[in-house]
Amino acid sequence: MTGKAPSEDLLGDSLSARLGFQLVKAAIGVRRAYAAELRRHGLLPHQHAILAVLVDGEGLYQRQLAEAVRVDPPDLVPYIDGLVKEGLAARSPDPKDRRRQIVTITPAGTERLGEADRGLDVVESTLFRRLSSSDRSRLRKVLAEIDQED
Repeated sequence: MTGKAPSEDLLGDSLSARLGFQLVKAAIGVRRAYAAELRRHGLLPHQHAILAVLVDGEGLYQRQLAEAVRVDPPDLVPYIDGLVKEGLAARSPDPKDRRRQIVTITPAGTERLGEADRGLDVVESTLFRRLSSSDRSRLRKVLAEIDQED
């Protein structure tokens, strides 16, 4: 054993023929590239997703955010805590129910999100450079179909 990643030949026909395996393998590569770029901007992937969801709205409950970014509600809290600590997001009590917290993006969060998104634009153009514009569009549609909840 040399410690090198297995080549495609070692995976065998059974595994490399599985669409799910190929999708997971590609997703891991994309996630690594995203995470590396987001680290440059002081963000974790889930924090970036939270800011991206918040920038389009007037604030959301933590449960709504958890659903939007597909994180269990208790697991979301540390991500939000980090954003609040950095001044990128704010929590405030819901005026109608003070037990519930509303999370909003701050101006600093909007700025950081913009910087991170510009970095991710570069990452995506590198990752998907072999795909034509129509291939990228088709891939988005196929992934959306796969992602549909029944």
